[in-house]
Amino acid sequence: MSNKFVSIIWGYSTHMYGFAPEENYHLHALKIAKELGFEPWAIVKGSKENMEKDPNFDKEIRVINYNNFFQFIFYVLKFSFQNSLFYVNSYEWQSFIIPFLTRRTIFMAHTQPKRKTKAKQIFQNFIYIFFKAIRLNNETERDFLIKEKINPKKLFVVPLVVSNNIFKLTNSEISNRKDLVYFGNITAKKNVLTILRAFEKVKETLPEIKINLIGNMWDENIKDFISKSKFKESILTYGFLPNEELVPELNKNLIYLNSSLDEGQCVAVYDAALSGCALCLPKIMSFVGVFKDSALFHDIYDHEALAQNILYYIEHPEIIKKHNEENIKMITENYSIECVETKMKELFLKI
Repeated sequence: MSNKFVSIIWGYSTHMYGFAPEENYHLHALKIAKELGFEPWAIVKGSKENMEKDPNFDKEIRVINYNNFFQFIFYVLKFSFQNSLFYVNSYEWQSFIIPFLTRRTIFMAHTQPKRKTKAKQIFQNFIYIFFKAIRLNNETERDFLIKEKINPKKLFVVPLVVSNNIFKLTNSEISNRKDLVYFGNITAKKNVLTILRAFEKVKETLPEIKINLIGNMWDENIKDFISKSKFKESILTYGFLPNEELVPELNKNLIYLNSSLDEGQCVAVYDAALSGCALCLPKIMSFVGVFKDSALFHDIYDHEALAQNILYYIEHPEIIKKHNEENIKMITENYSIECVETKMKELFLKI
Protein backbone atom coordinates (compact mmCIF):
# COMPACT_ATOMS: atom_id res chain seq x y z
CA MET A 1 0.00 0.00 0.00
CA SER A 2 1.42 3.35 -1.04
CA ASN A 3 1.95 6.15 1.49
CA LYS A 4 -0.79 8.68 0.77
CA PHE A 5 -0.73 12.42 1.44
CA VAL A 6 -4.27 13.80 1.64
CA SER A 7 -4.86 17.54 1.49
CA ILE A 8 -8.24 18.70 2.83
CA ILE A 9 -9.36 21.75 0.85
CA TRP A 10 -12.59 23.63 1.58
CA GLY A 11 -13.12 24.88 -1.94
CA TYR A 12 -10.62 25.68 -4.68
CA SER A 13 -11.01 29.18 -6.12
CA THR A 14 -10.23 30.08 -9.71
CA HIS A 15 -8.43 33.23 -8.51
CA MET A 16 -5.55 30.90 -7.58
CA TYR A 17 -4.87 30.35 -11.29
CA GLY A 18 -2.94 33.61 -11.35
CA PHE A 19 -0.69 32.75 -8.41
CA ALA A 20 2.99 32.06 -8.95
CA PRO A 21 3.21 28.22 -8.79
CA GLU A 22 5.24 28.22 -5.58
CA GLU A 23 2.81 30.68 -3.93
CA ASN A 24 -0.20 28.43 -4.60
CA TYR A 25 -0.21 26.87 -1.14
CA HIS A 26 -2.65 24.09 -2.10
CA LEU A 27 -0.69 22.77 -5.06
CA HIS A 28 2.69 23.49 -3.52
CA ALA A 29 2.08 21.24 -0.50
CA LEU A 30 0.99 18.41 -2.80
CA LYS A 31 4.07 18.96 -4.97
CA ILE A 32 6.42 18.62 -2.00
CA ALA A 33 4.60 15.52 -0.78
CA LYS A 34 4.96 13.93 -4.20
CA GLU A 35 8.69 14.71 -4.26
CA LEU A 36 9.00 12.87 -0.95
CA GLY A 37 7.40 9.76 -2.43
CA PHE A 38 3.85 10.24 -1.18
CA GLU A 39 0.88 9.55 -3.42
CA PRO A 40 -0.82 12.98 -3.58
CA TRP A 41 -4.58 13.20 -3.03
CA ALA A 42 -6.93 16.14 -2.47
CA ILE A 43 -10.42 16.07 -0.99
CA VAL A 44 -12.23 19.23 -2.07
CA LYS A 45 -15.72 20.56 -1.49
CA GLY A 46 -17.62 21.00 -4.74
CA SER A 47 -14.69 22.38 -6.73
CA LYS A 48 -12.80 19.44 -8.23
CA GLU A 49 -13.19 20.91 -11.71
CA ASN A 50 -11.78 24.27 -10.61
CA MET A 51 -8.73 22.60 -9.19
CA GLU A 52 -8.05 20.32 -12.16
CA LYS A 53 -8.36 23.23 -14.61
CA ASP A 54 -5.62 25.23 -12.88
CA PRO A 55 -2.85 25.71 -15.49
CA ASN A 56 -0.30 24.56 -12.89
CA PHE A 57 -2.24 21.47 -11.81
CA ASP A 58 -0.23 18.24 -11.73
CA LYS A 59 -2.35 15.50 -13.29
CA GLU A 60 -0.80 12.93 -10.97
CA ILE A 61 -2.74 14.51 -8.11
CA ARG A 62 -5.95 12.58 -7.57
CA VAL A 63 -8.87 14.79 -6.64
CA ILE A 64 -12.03 13.65 -4.87
CA ASN A 65 -15.07 15.89 -4.84
CA TYR A 66 -17.59 15.78 -1.99
CA ASN A 67 -20.92 17.54 -1.70
CA ASN A 68 -22.15 16.78 1.81
CA PHE A 69 -20.91 16.00 5.29
CA PHE A 70 -21.49 12.24 5.06
CA GLN A 71 -19.42 11.93 1.89
CA PHE A 72 -16.67 13.90 3.60
CA ILE A 73 -16.61 11.60 6.62
CA PHE A 74 -16.62 8.52 4.38
CA TYR A 75 -13.54 9.64 2.45
CA VAL A 76 -11.68 10.74 5.58
CA LEU A 77 -12.26 7.35 7.22
CA LYS A 78 -11.30 5.52 4.04
CA PHE A 79 -7.90 7.22 3.90
CA SER A 80 -7.48 7.02 7.65
CA PHE A 81 -7.68 3.23 7.52
CA GLN A 82 -4.82 3.38 5.00
CA ASN A 83 -2.69 5.32 7.54
CA SER A 84 -2.54 8.37 5.24
CA LEU A 85 -0.93 11.66 6.21
CA PHE A 86 -3.63 14.35 6.37
CA TYR A 87 -2.78 17.98 5.67
CA VAL A 88 -5.61 20.23 6.81
CA ASN A 89 -5.18 23.82 5.65
CA SER A 90 -8.22 25.86 6.48
CA TYR A 91 -9.82 27.23 9.64
CA GLU A 92 -13.24 25.60 9.24
CA TRP A 93 -15.30 23.57 11.69
CA GLN A 94 -14.85 20.47 9.51
CA SER A 95 -11.10 20.76 10.04
CA PHE A 96 -11.51 20.09 13.71
CA ILE A 97 -13.09 16.68 13.09
CA ILE A 98 -10.01 15.33 11.33
CA PRO A 99 -7.71 14.58 14.31
CA PHE A 100 -10.44 12.51 15.97
CA LEU A 101 -10.78 10.28 12.91
CA THR A 102 -7.14 9.98 11.82
CA ARG A 103 -3.70 9.44 13.35
CA ARG A 104 -1.26 11.41 11.18
CA THR A 105 -2.35 15.04 10.94
CA ILE A 106 -0.84 18.44 10.14
CA PHE A 107 -2.90 21.60 10.53
CA MET A 108 -2.32 25.04 9.03
CA ALA A 109 -4.93 27.70 9.68
CA HIS A 110 -3.82 30.42 7.21
CA THR A 111 -4.92 32.88 9.86
CA GLN A 112 -3.34 34.03 13.10
CA PRO A 113 -3.97 31.69 16.08
CA LYS A 114 -5.27 34.43 18.35
CA ARG A 115 -9.06 34.13 18.41
CA LYS A 116 -11.49 37.00 19.00
CA THR A 117 -13.15 35.58 22.13
CA LYS A 118 -11.92 33.60 25.12
CA ALA A 119 -14.40 30.79 24.39
CA LYS A 120 -13.14 30.39 20.81
CA GLN A 121 -9.54 30.45 22.05
CA ILE A 122 -10.22 27.69 24.57
CA PHE A 123 -11.96 25.61 21.91
CA GLN A 124 -9.13 26.05 19.42
CA ASN A 125 -6.48 25.22 22.02
CA PHE A 126 -8.36 22.05 22.96
CA ILE A 127 -8.55 20.90 19.32
CA TYR A 128 -4.86 21.67 18.76
CA ILE A 129 -4.01 19.07 21.41
CA PHE A 130 -5.11 16.32 19.03
CA PHE A 131 -3.24 17.36 15.89
CA LYS A 132 0.22 15.81 15.53
CA ALA A 133 1.69 19.03 14.14
CA ILE A 134 0.68 22.66 13.71
CA ARG A 135 2.29 24.56 10.84
CA LEU A 136 2.74 28.25 11.65
CA ASN A 137 3.76 31.33 9.68
CA ASN A 138 6.13 33.00 12.14
CA GLU A 139 7.77 32.86 15.56
CA THR A 140 5.25 35.27 17.07
CA GLU A 141 2.48 32.74 16.45
CA ARG A 142 4.60 30.01 18.02
CA ASP A 143 5.35 32.10 21.11
CA PHE A 144 1.66 32.91 21.48
CA LEU A 145 0.60 29.25 21.35
CA ILE A 146 3.28 28.24 23.82
CA LYS A 147 1.81 30.80 26.24
CA GLU A 148 -1.55 29.14 25.55
CA LYS A 149 0.00 25.86 26.82
CA ILE A 150 0.23 24.14 23.43
CA ASN A 151 3.07 21.60 23.35
CA PRO A 152 6.08 23.31 21.69
CA LYS A 153 7.15 19.99 20.14
CA LYS A 154 4.17 20.05 17.78
CA LEU A 155 4.62 23.68 16.67
CA PHE A 156 6.58 24.17 13.43
CA VAL A 157 7.33 27.55 11.86
CA VAL A 158 7.18 26.83 8.13
CA PRO A 159 6.02 29.94 6.23
CA LEU A 160 4.63 30.09 2.72
CA VAL A 161 7.00 30.66 -0.18
CA VAL A 162 7.35 34.20 -1.51
CA SER A 163 8.26 34.21 -5.18
CA ASN A 164 11.37 36.34 -5.58
CA ASN A 165 11.64 34.96 -9.11
CA ILE A 166 8.54 36.91 -10.13
CA PHE A 167 8.26 39.80 -7.68
CA LYS A 168 11.34 41.98 -8.11
CA LEU A 169 12.56 45.52 -7.71
CA THR A 170 12.72 47.03 -11.20
CA ASN A 171 12.40 50.68 -10.20
CA SER A 172 14.94 51.44 -7.47
CA GLU A 173 14.68 55.22 -7.67
CA ILE A 174 12.27 56.35 -4.98
CA SER A 175 11.87 59.69 -6.72
CA ASN A 176 10.39 57.82 -9.69
CA ARG A 177 7.68 56.27 -7.54
CA LYS A 178 4.49 57.89 -6.35
CA ASP A 179 1.07 57.06 -4.98
CA LEU A 180 -0.33 54.33 -2.77
CA VAL A 181 -1.37 50.78 -3.54
CA TYR A 182 -3.36 47.93 -2.09
CA PHE A 183 -3.52 44.58 -3.84
CA GLY A 184 -5.25 41.36 -2.89
CA ASN A 185 -8.86 40.29 -2.72
CA ILE A 186 -11.03 43.18 -1.55
CA THR A 187 -13.23 41.67 1.15
CA ALA A 188 -14.72 42.95 4.40
CA LYS A 189 -12.02 41.06 6.33
CA LYS A 190 -9.34 43.06 4.51
CA ASN A 191 -10.79 46.27 6.00
CA VAL A 192 -10.09 48.41 2.95
CA LEU A 193 -12.50 51.04 4.32
CA THR A 194 -9.86 52.04 6.88
CA ILE A 195 -7.31 52.37 4.07
CA LEU A 196 -9.62 54.62 2.07
CA ARG A 197 -10.41 56.80 5.07
CA ALA A 198 -6.69 57.22 5.67
CA PHE A 199 -6.21 58.07 2.01
CA GLU A 200 -8.80 60.85 2.25
CA LYS A 201 -6.91 62.33 5.22
CA VAL A 202 -3.63 62.22 3.28
CA LYS A 203 -5.35 63.74 0.25
CA GLU A 204 -6.12 66.86 2.26
CA THR A 205 -2.37 67.41 2.71
CA LEU A 206 -1.17 66.04 -0.65
CA PRO A 207 -3.87 66.84 -3.22
CA GLU A 208 -2.00 65.17 -6.11
CA ILE A 209 -1.70 61.73 -4.51
CA LYS A 210 -3.73 58.74 -5.76
CA ILE A 211 -4.47 55.24 -4.50
CA ASN A 212 -4.58 52.08 -6.62
CA LEU A 213 -6.78 49.14 -5.59
CA ILE A 214 -5.73 45.96 -7.36
CA GLY A 215 -7.76 42.79 -6.88
CA ASN A 216 -11.19 41.21 -7.16
CA MET A 217 -13.85 43.43 -5.60
CA TRP A 218 -16.02 41.37 -3.22
CA ASP A 219 -16.91 44.06 -0.68
CA GLU A 220 -19.90 46.13 -1.83
CA ASN A 221 -19.20 48.68 0.92
CA ILE A 222 -16.03 49.68 -0.89
CA LYS A 223 -17.94 50.38 -4.08
CA ASP A 224 -20.39 52.55 -2.15
CA PHE A 225 -17.60 54.43 -0.36
CA ILE A 226 -15.79 55.19 -3.61
CA SER A 227 -18.95 56.38 -5.35
CA LYS A 228 -19.63 58.86 -2.52
CA SER A 229 -16.04 60.00 -1.97
CA LYS A 230 -15.16 63.55 -3.00
CA PHE A 231 -11.82 62.10 -4.09
CA LYS A 232 -13.26 59.26 -6.17
CA GLU A 233 -11.37 60.40 -9.27
CA SER A 234 -8.14 59.62 -7.40
CA ILE A 235 -9.22 56.12 -6.32
CA LEU A 236 -8.28 53.79 -9.16
CA THR A 237 -9.62 50.23 -9.28
CA TYR A 238 -8.02 47.61 -11.52
CA GLY A 239 -9.63 44.28 -10.70
CA PHE A 240 -7.38 41.24 -10.95
CA LEU A 241 -4.05 41.71 -12.74
CA PRO A 242 -1.82 38.85 -13.93
CA ASN A 243 1.71 38.90 -12.55
CA GLU A 244 3.23 40.28 -15.75
CA GLU A 245 1.05 43.39 -15.30
CA LEU A 246 1.03 43.44 -11.51
CA VAL A 247 4.80 43.62 -10.94
CA PRO A 248 5.30 46.75 -13.13
CA GLU A 249 2.31 48.37 -11.43
CA LEU A 250 3.72 47.71 -7.95
CA ASN A 251 7.04 49.16 -9.05
CA LYS A 252 5.31 52.46 -9.89
CA ASN A 253 3.97 52.91 -6.37
CA LEU A 254 5.64 54.18 -3.24
CA ILE A 255 3.72 52.65 -0.32
CA TYR A 256 1.70 49.45 0.09
CA LEU A 257 -1.19 49.66 2.56
CA ASN A 258 -2.81 46.88 4.58
CA SER A 259 -5.26 47.06 7.48
CA SER A 260 -6.59 43.50 7.67
CA LEU A 261 -8.58 42.34 10.67
CA ASP A 262 -6.45 39.21 10.80
CA GLU A 263 -4.11 37.37 8.49
CA GLY A 264 -1.99 34.29 8.29
CA GLN A 265 1.00 35.33 6.24
CA CYS A 266 -0.60 37.48 3.51
CA VAL A 267 1.89 36.82 0.73
CA ALA A 268 0.73 40.01 -1.05
CA VAL A 269 2.54 42.11 1.57
CA TYR A 270 5.78 40.27 0.90
CA ASP A 271 5.30 40.55 -2.87
CA ALA A 272 4.84 44.30 -2.51
CA ALA A 273 7.98 44.58 -0.37
CA LEU A 274 10.03 42.64 -2.95
CA SER A 275 8.72 45.09 -5.55
CA GLY A 276 10.12 48.03 -3.59
CA CYS A 277 7.03 49.33 -1.79
CA ALA A 278 7.30 50.66 1.74
CA LEU A 279 4.81 48.97 4.09
CA CYS A 280 2.08 50.43 6.31
CA LEU A 281 0.63 47.51 8.26
CA PRO A 282 -1.84 46.78 11.08
CA LYS A 283 -0.65 45.73 14.54
CA ILE A 284 -1.45 42.03 14.27
CA MET A 285 0.92 39.16 15.00
CA SER A 286 1.14 38.26 11.32
CA PHE A 287 3.16 41.41 10.68
CA VAL A 288 4.56 42.95 13.86
CA GLY A 289 6.79 40.00 14.68
CA VAL A 290 8.04 39.66 11.11
CA PHE A 291 8.65 43.19 9.84
CA LYS A 292 9.45 44.63 13.28
CA ASP A 293 11.45 47.81 12.58
CA SER A 294 11.13 47.77 8.77
CA ALA A 295 7.49 48.88 8.45
CA LEU A 296 5.17 51.44 10.04
CA PHE A 297 2.27 50.09 12.13
CA HIS A 298 -1.19 51.26 13.14
CA ASP A 299 -4.14 49.84 15.07
CA ILE A 300 -6.55 48.01 12.76
CA TYR A 301 -9.27 50.68 12.56
CA ASP A 302 -7.11 53.75 13.26
CA HIS A 303 -7.21 55.51 9.89
CA GLU A 304 -5.69 58.67 11.36
CA ALA A 305 -2.58 56.82 12.54
CA LEU A 306 -2.34 55.14 9.14
CA ALA A 307 -2.59 58.54 7.45
CA GLN A 308 0.20 59.88 9.66
CA ASN A 309 2.38 56.88 8.80
CA ILE A 310 1.84 57.49 5.08
CA LEU A 311 2.82 61.13 5.45
CA TYR A 312 5.86 60.21 7.53
CA TYR A 313 7.13 57.87 4.82
CA ILE A 314 6.58 60.47 2.11
CA GLU A 315 8.44 63.07 4.15
CA HIS A 316 11.34 60.66 4.85
CA PRO A 317 12.39 58.89 1.65
CA GLU A 318 15.62 57.80 3.35
CA ILE A 319 13.52 55.68 5.74
CA ILE A 320 11.72 54.11 2.80
CA LYS A 321 15.06 53.20 1.23
CA LYS A 322 16.34 51.69 4.49
CA HIS A 323 13.17 49.68 5.11
CA ASN A 324 13.05 48.45 1.51
CA GLU A 325 16.59 47.13 1.70
CA GLU A 326 15.94 45.40 5.04
CA ASN A 327 12.72 43.78 3.85
CA ILE A 328 14.10 42.53 0.55
CA LYS A 329 17.08 40.98 2.34
CA MET A 330 14.89 39.35 5.01
CA ILE A 331 12.36 37.93 2.54
CA THR A 332 14.99 36.66 0.12
CA GLU A 333 16.83 34.84 2.91
CA ASN A 334 13.89 33.39 4.83
CA TYR A 335 11.05 32.90 2.33
CA SER A 336 12.80 31.55 -0.75
CA ILE A 337 11.68 28.31 -2.40
CA GLU A 338 14.79 26.50 -1.21
CA CYS A 339 14.46 27.62 2.41
CA VAL A 340 10.75 26.89 2.76
CA GLU A 341 10.75 23.60 0.87
CA THR A 342 13.53 22.25 3.08
CA LYS A 343 11.42 23.01 6.16
CA MET A 344 8.28 21.53 4.58
CA LYS A 345 10.05 18.27 3.77
CA GLU A 346 11.37 18.00 7.32
CA LEU A 347 7.86 18.52 8.68
CA PHE A 348 6.11 16.05 6.34
CA LEU A 349 8.68 13.33 6.97
CA LYS A 350 8.59 13.85 10.72
CA ILE A 351 4.84 13.23 10.85
